[in-house]
Amino acid sequence: MKRCLNWWDLTWFGFGSVIGAGIFVLTGQEAHDHAGPAMLSVFCYTEFAVEIPVAGGSFAYLRVELGDLAAFITAGNILLESIVGSAAVARSWTSYFTTLLDRHPNSLRIHTNLTDGFNLLDPIAVGVLIIASTIAMTSAKKTSYFNWIASAVNTVVIIFVIIAGFAHAKTSNLKPFMPHV
Repeated sequence: MKRCLNWWDLTWFGFGSVIGAGIFVLTGQEAHDHAGPAMLSVFCYTEFAVEIPVAGGSFAYLRVELGDLAAFITAGNILLESIVGSAAVARSWTSYFTTLLDRHPNSLRIHTNLTDGFNLLDPIAVGVLIIASTIAMTSAKKTSYFNWIASAVNTVVIIFVIIAGFAHAKTSNLKPFMPHV
């Protein structure tokens, strides 16, 4: 593969992964309510990545320390994590879109006769995933351009929410400022 990304692109990829569409999903609440001890894996991956400072992070660490089989299993887990995360973010697009239309979050999903919990199909999420995958497959540089635009839009939305929050904030809510100290 030809190298086509520079430091600016990589900086925006990092920024986009933090300030991506996932920031608007209730990730923290889900981690608190449902993930529990699984969040410790984040710290383990970080420790692995620091031990061997080469590209690959936990994959490279496990390959060196435990061999190819462990690295292969880890690579599969990282891929699965990416797929599940992408599906969750794509699913949230439907909820946001229906909220924008002032409708129930499941109103645009297709109801089927499958088992409860698996009986709602989400064509908007499928469309979002197809569009995102198509952009990602065209080229790394085009994906970088798309990431710049999406990150800029997300940043503007976040700044707007912060400014609107300050404009409508009540200073009486700040007292006592640190009640438990």
